[in-house]
Amino acid sequence: MTIEEYEKHLVGELCWSCHEATHKCSSRQRQCPRCRKKICYLRSQRQWSLLKAFVLQASANSAAKNIVVSYPTAHAAFRRFRETLAGLAAAEAGQLMGEIEVDESYFGGHRKGHRGRGAAGKVAVFGLLERKGRVCAFAVSNCSKETLMGKIRQHAVKGAVFYTDDFVGYNDLHSFGKHLPINHRKVFANGRAHINGIEGFWSFAKQMFAKCHGVDPENFPLYLKEYEFRYNHRNEDLTQILFDQLIGPKLASKNRK
Repeated sequence: MTIEEYEKHLVGELCWSCHEATHKCSSRQRQCPRCRKKICYLRSQRQWSLLKAFVLQASANSAAKNIVVSYPTAHAAFRRFRETLAGLAAAEAGQLMGEIEVDESYFGGHRKGHRGRGAAGKVAVFGLLERKGRVCAFAVSNCSKETLMGKIRQHAVKGAVFYTDDFVGYNDLHSFGKHLPINHRKVFANGRAHINGIEGFWSFAKQMFAKCHGVDPENFPLYLKEYEFRYNHRNEDLTQILFDQLIGPKLASKNRK
């Protein structure tokens, strides 16, 4: 069943099996005149509305108000969508190769005082971007040389070309591949030596993160994987992807019964 057919069934309240128009048989249920199945569409209609709100980057709070469901219902649905995207991101993970941009950033609310590296109350994030390929990002406990090099060894092929800024945490990168650092105090790009790609991802992710309010640091990695998947599939239909993962299999199961 396509998305268009699914929406037609939801709006027209058609039977999932016979595709016939149903009639009301109780306050919450409708019945198919052919197969006599009783169906409640309300939950499916609300879940579909929540999925579309998630795709459009609405917050769970605003989605709950607009769709008229409780906040816990909206929050649970959004978490399920994020877990689905995180699972897909994990399934397509592999070592990056070729030309790789490497950088770290910090996510969190606006606070007075020091910004950037060492900023208080923010979550440290490390990312690698393969040019003409994928980005992968991780929440890290710190940005020490050991932590960053451990992630690079785990997620990049040895011998790749690495572009970074001149942060001392990358000083040993020359032993793992070709290292081309750029001093941002002097210039932001020197030919192919730049990290504009990964910085573009940080901007993309922070714009989405700004729409969230009060994310628990323990849940932040799930949000980060959502941003990673959205970025890697930004030219694809996210509604279709989530439909294929969460709704299509259930419809196929219903039709087999």
